[in-house]
Amino acid sequence: MIKFKSIFLTLILSVTFFACEQEQTEFKAFPQDDVSAPSGEAGTADFTKFVSIGGAYTAGFGDGGLLHSGLQPYSVGRMIAVQLAHAGGSGTFIQPDINSENGYFGAGADGVDGTADDEGRWYLNMNSEGTIGIKRAQGDFASVGTAYPGDKTAIQNFAVGKQSLGQFLIPNDGALTDPNPYYSRFDASSGTVSALAQMIGSGGTFFMAWLGAYDFLAHYARGGNENVFPEPTATAVGPQFESALKSMVDNNPAWKGVVGTVPDVLASPFFQAIDPSAVIPFDPSDAGDAATLGQLAQLSGAYNQTVDGFVAQSMLTAQEGGLRKLGWAAGANPLLINDAALTDLGPYWDGMLAASQIDSTQRAMLEPYRQARMAQKGEITHLLALSVIGTSVVPGDPTKGVNGVTVPLGDTFFLTGTELTYLETQRLTFNGMIKQAVATYGDGRVAVADFDGFFTNLATTSPISMGGSAITYDFNPPSGMWSVDGLLPNGRGYVLMANKFIDAINSTFGASVPKGNPADVPGVRLPTMED
Repeated sequence: MIKFKSIFLTLILSVTFFACEQEQTEFKAFPQDDVSAPSGEAGTADFTKFVSIGGAYTAGFGDGGLLHSGLQPYSVGRMIAVQLAHAGGSGTFIQPDINSENGYFGAGADGVDGTADDEGRWYLNMNSEGTIGIKRAQGDFASVGTAYPGDKTAIQNFAVGKQSLGQFLIPNDGALTDPNPYYSRFDASSGTVSALAQMIGSGGTFFMAWLGAYDFLAHYARGGNENVFPEPTATAVGPQFESALKSMVDNNPAWKGVVGTVPDVLASPFFQAIDPSAVIPFDPSDAGDAATLGQLAQLSGAYNQTVDGFVAQSMLTAQEGGLRKLGWAAGANPLLINDAALTDLGPYWDGMLAASQIDSTQRAMLEPYRQARMAQKGEITHLLALSVIGTSVVPGDPTKGVNGVTVPLGDTFFLTGTELTYLETQRLTFNGMIKQAVATYGDGRVAVADFDGFFTNLATTSPISMGGSAITYDFNPPSGMWSVDGLLPNGRGYVLMANKFIDAINSTFGASVPKGNPADVPGVRLPTMED
């Protein structure tokens, strides 16, 4: 069991660092837009002063945090502004630069900001043996905790990472239990005016608003666990978006802008790098694996017998009974997961213990399996699970249980099929509400960049050729479009996102804003050399 960690590292690297020769020779068809035109026309829009608001994408998050080196300068907001400068824009776009090499995402396991386990940027590392892995740098909380030193009233990018749509509508003041530090550091109102209101009052002539994506992204990335991040519902975020759009349009009768829908974020490498239905390897020729398989056979036999008994007594349906059966075999095996939608077997086993049908030792052994089952094809576990899968629940003692093997993987690391169906329905419904709100309140002054299917299309056409450069759907240096966290793009990916907004602007306002060239910005950094 101890060898799992290295196996999983090999797995993820095989997914992301595939054969470079194939990437460079098998380019698939991709629309070849003119990404080098030196100038364009504004059409019926006025790009004199461009302002933006949104979440992590718009702020330029990447590599697992907000950092200036390599990512924040290439935020979607800034990449749009660069291109608008060719069609009447000022060429000036002031962001609250964080000026930090390692950046910051959040407090570590101790929950205390400014301590040794703070989360900074992810980066690729190669050891002396040539093995490439992913490491996380020490987070720089001071970069977030220190106020932005520039002129806060001149800011044009009001994007705030890790903030839900509803939080853009309220002042981020001391009354909040947990004020957002990314916003607090550049808030010019001392917590009295919302981020949205400050954007509206900024004197902009054209806006970009990408609101609501974080509500879904954050919930997905936490395994759909509503106790960690609230579950997004169209009935909640839809009216919030309508309110935001009405405020933007009503308070600035002359300005125009563009909004974006929520992309298909589950298509990102963060969610697709691991197949949970075939991730636990057992080699029967290995003595340790063979012994483990024998132990698991005994465990599954005893457990499955109790499941059969509950089905026979109509305490479980035959369908649920079949779903809950455990079994491991030579080769690749599914993850063991916890599914809150299943019947809690704990009270049943307590009854068996009271009736002396099982003893206290057997009851204790059954405890982890109250709502356990094997993962199925199409379900999702995300990249962060690699640091947990195959590790001992009690460090150094696999007899106390192994995460994802003999102990179900925690809910924050896994999205069940039921969760996926429900959440995707909510996302698509919300996207429909965005379009309807624009049709109802936009007054013909707001374009829609529809990002549904955006990532899926890029994944299915990768590798692609655009602007004279190779773009691959991974975080493989230098061609990958994703930052090392696999969840947020890098500069090249942000250019592609910006181009999607530019398409909508050109189509709606009769403009001819040129597209950005991904080759003009850096891709993934090469691995550092560390043991």
